[in-house]
Amino acid sequence: MNAKSTYTIKYVASKTGLKPYLIRSWEARYQAICPQRSDSNRRCFTDNDVKRLRLLKKAVDEGHPISAVAKMSSDELSRLLERGMALVNSDAAVVTGIASSRLSDGAMAAQFVERALFHTIRLNPAALEHVLNDAAVDMPRQSFLQTVVLPLFGKIGELWRLGKLKTINEHMASVVVRTILWDMLRSVNLSEAAPRIVVATPVGHWHELGALASALAASESGWRVYYFGPNLPAEEIAYAAKRFSVKALALSLCHLLNDHRLSGELKKLRRLVGSELPIFIGGPGTEPVRQTLVQINAVSGIDLGGFREKLEALAKE
Repeated sequence: MNAKSTYTIKYVASKTGLKPYLIRSWEARYQAICPQRSDSNRRCFTDNDVKRLRLLKKAVDEGHPISAVAKMSSDELSRLLERGMALVNSDAAVVTGIASSRLSDGAMAAQFVERALFHTIRLNPAALEHVLNDAAVDMPRQSFLQTVVLPLFGKIGELWRLGKLKTINEHMASVVVRTILWDMLRSVNLSEAAPRIVVATPVGHWHELGALASALAASESGWRVYYFGPNLPAEEIAYAAKRFSVKALALSLCHLLNDHRLSGELKKLRRLVGSELPIFIGGPGTEPVRQTLVQINAVSGIDLGGFREKLEALAKE
């Protein structure tokens, strides 16, 4: 399976606000949704299914009977909801992003980033989670990562460096985003035959959002991801690579530290896993160890889109 991720009913329930029994009922009684089935006959929902269920929930919440809207296409549901909002307040529809289908992708992403930053500054985790969940459903997964999550943390980091944001605000945002990305990652269903990759951060690197984004990008490219989090010694990463017979490793370096330990750890990792295993290394912390990355023949200097392209090519070898 590539590329198109599928999700469990439990995950879909958490992202739509619908109870699992209601999702099953809408499927069985009204054919409002038609999820794929796995070999074991479990429901496998796509991003489009999740988006459709959210539209259906909004329509029902606004007073439309499910029997009246179940057969509508997703585009028809969007127009129905937009007309309803226009009657209430056409200006608010644009400001709150409910009419986001009319916005360009870039404008929609910028809007989500600004709303998320606002709730980060206000230290409101529930509102931040709501905005980011909306973005995750409304946008392709890759766009969500590259045009919402990463720019958001760029802005948060800049405000923190200028002394305009407290550490607690950054930590709160990190916890919310980590939860969303982790839920996405563990909900993906992939074949046992999928190529395998270990993703982590090395010793001294505690921030893991870059690693989680890389893990999610890999799973979107059809790879089975073994994610082990931050601050792992080279020996542990190499052990995991051998234990799961992986076809690649991916590390995220989040700190701009000129740490001699890190160069030693990366060289040790290369010795332990051998010269043939591809090692992808990204993040802002790559600059101080650029020479080491060349010495260990690591793949670096690419964004998430480039990372996916490399993985998709590697999977075919």
